[in-house]
Amino acid sequence: MFKALKPTLAASIVAATLSFGSYAADLEKIHFLIPGGAGGGWDMTARGTGDVLVKADIVDNVSFQNLSGGGGGKAIAHLIETAERQEDTLMVNSTPIVVRSLTGVFPQSFRDLTPVAATIADYGAIVAPADSPYYTWKMWLQISKRTHVK
Repeated sequence: MFKALKPTLAASIVAATLSFGSYAADLEKIHFLIPGGAGGGWDMTARGTGDVLVKADIVDNVSFQNLSGGGGGKAIAHLIETAERQEDTLMVNSTPIVVRSLTGVFPQSFRDLTPVAATIADYGAIVAPADSPYYTWKMWLQISKRTHVK
């Protein structure tokens, strides 16, 4: 059940964030650029956010554009290359796009974009080789604290 509520919760956070700004009251439209296909997580996040913004009377019109390809690379490239025309555009972004940018999967950088609000949280994982002396987070922290150079 919580999984189904995540897009609405995320959208509510964005709506609250935008409603506190003086610019928010003047918004007539927002266009969401979605770096994935219809029905996916990024799509649901954008549409949930747009729905909340309209219902909260923060924005009058919301539009959506799905631009999938390259693991988000096609959308980020489009947004960067057409930035001058994208005044009212928000792109849903998340950790996978940042990681792909950092690892060179596509040439554009997430650093070329301006973050507006955080509506997506990803789980973190730390992986160690099977023969690692660390097999719990607590062990790693203890050893790290002892060997850390100050």
